[in-house]
Amino acid sequence: MGVSARKGMIICRNGKMFAGVFARYVQSDNKIGNFGADFCVMPGLRESIYSNLLLEDRWLMLTDGLVNTIKVSLWSMLLATLLGAILCAVRMNTRRWARNCVRLYVELMRAIPLLVLLLLLFYVILADASLPPLWIAILCFTLYFSAYFSEIFRSGIEGVSRGQWEAGLALGLTPWRTFMKVILPQALTKIIPVYKGQMITLVKSTSIIGYVAVVDLTKAGDLIRSRTFDAFFPLLLVAAVYLLLTLLLGALLDLFEKRVNPKSRKI
Repeated sequence: MGVSARKGMIICRNGKMFAGVFARYVQSDNKIGNFGADFCVMPGLRESIYSNLLLEDRWLMLTDGLVNTIKVSLWSMLLATLLGAILCAVRMNTRRWARNCVRLYVELMRAIPLLVLLLLLFYVILADASLPPLWIAILCFTLYFSAYFSEIFRSGIEGVSRGQWEAGLALGLTPWRTFMKVILPQALTKIIPVYKGQMITLVKSTSIIGYVAVVDLTKAGDLIRSRTFDAFFPLLLVAAVYLLLTLLLGALLDLFEKRVNPKSRKI
């Protein structure tokens, strides 16, 4: 075996597959013929799949991490939406001191980075509590994103003309029925596009919960990397799974938007 061929194989075995193939291709006398013979992408891919997923059943770490990511995402979406709606109602309909408290809460959540809030809850505020780390993460995301959701809801409702309220009341509807039948359908068309972006941000932000001893999808990929010393394959796989999750969530919210927005149904 020539020196150039050995160099190509050594580089390929170290994980730099494309560099090894390229070096072999450039240095060989019969470039076109030897390029196919020394091509090592498929063997390298099989080795990466085996070492990162199949060896020691490491794929189970990814599935467990995916389950934790989905749990935190779904519970946080639900609770943050409910709390955001309550905060929006308080901000719009109650006394001045209550509105100021909600305003202060929103500004506080906006000012504190999400990771810092998570660490404060885990290591300081709830350090002596018996709450599992998974639920501390859910609480953190609920508190943080409810502030953003409340402002999204408030801006959408206030974006509906005041005359719509007056028209509903003039038809004999109660204030509650006016809101549900007249105001809310129009507000949803303004709320959903921004709300969808925040929901996707929430799912991607769950990648930080590994800091509080929760093995999520990102943490599982990092644990595999620490065992195989191969950063490319596990992290690329984690990124692909996050991409699928966000695409699925976006598609579901698009379907909901089409149901509530007549203009979207015509497109």
